[in-house]
Amino acid sequence: MSVSDGQSQVPPATQEVLSGATPRWKRIIPYIVTLLIFTLIFWRIPMSRVGAALANVPIVKFFCVFLPFSAVYWVVDSFCLTWVVRRFNAPLRLRDIMPIRASMYLLALINTNLGQGGVAWYLHRKAGIPFLEVLSSILFIALMEVYQLFLFSTVGIVFHQSGSPGQNEIVGVMRVAYAVAWLLLVVVIVLFARARHSDRMRAWISTSRFGPIARTFFAARPRDYVTVIAIKAPSFLMSLMTQYLALSLYGIIVPFLKLMLFLPLVFLAAALPIGVAHLGTSQAAWLLFFSANAPSEKILAYSLAAHFTFMCCNALIGLCFLRRAIRELTGLEATA
Repeated sequence: MSVSDGQSQVPPATQEVLSGATPRWKRIIPYIVTLLIFTLIFWRIPMSRVGAALANVPIVKFFCVFLPFSAVYWVVDSFCLTWVVRRFNAPLRLRDIMPIRASMYLLALINTNLGQGGVAWYLHRKAGIPFLEVLSSILFIALMEVYQLFLFSTVGIVFHQSGSPGQNEIVGVMRVAYAVAWLLLVVVIVLFARARHSDRMRAWISTSRFGPIARTFFAARPRDYVTVIAIKAPSFLMSLMTQYLALSLYGIIVPFLKLMLFLPLVFLAAALPIGVAHLGTSQAAWLLFFSANAPSEKILAYSLAAHFTFMCCNALIGLCFLRRAIRELTGLEATA
């Protein structure tokens, strides 16, 4: 059977996700948004000053700091994905997932969703798991990654000491927003717990076109939510320590609790699907929350240098496993 024959048997909803068919005008929106953000930033901060600040970045030291973090991030990321897939989809091994997870970091340089979609496609082919069911597990992990950031930022709020009036206003808004966010998570858990006792909901999961996307949430118990957050927690703690050390290497001193409070918001801003390669929104967030700790051009230079160093370290790990991943993906296509 040819690959095209195999794809013809994939449900229409899955074919739409796999094809990634997006109108051209939608594809250029992230580029426009990123350009606008940087235009506003450089209108306020002269580019020459940012260039001078970038020239002073200790890039070798940055690589020495970020490369171990990238390795830990990759291991934790792979282990979490393995646990969730084994729990809800198929009994795959960690050694099956680690190479493909690493190689997909290369795709994530272009588009984060493309990297996640590549992992979902691999699991779909490797274990015969319906694509939308794999996607459900990946969305479950993504949601828990967001709440992991909320968790550490909430701890930062609890221990936050009074700062500038503007910062206190931001913290006040965050307290309300986090209270609502945690309440929403409780509501989601309760609703799906009730749905597990509903024959109608089970039928929708089994027969509806997009029902399989809710499958992992339908099956997840409260302990599963806690477990995924606990698995992902070391990667954020390592990130916190890495950023704290890298900032000090560049001569920027940020109190640890302030970093714990606002770094999750920087990551959340970077994850917004409105920019290219997490650029623009991340730099704006760094300037918003940390410009009081150093000149704006230095904060902007750090955010750019740290961002590209981390991405390069991830890409380096991905390159180490690229040949193996291609060999396995080629084998899956040949089997199909």
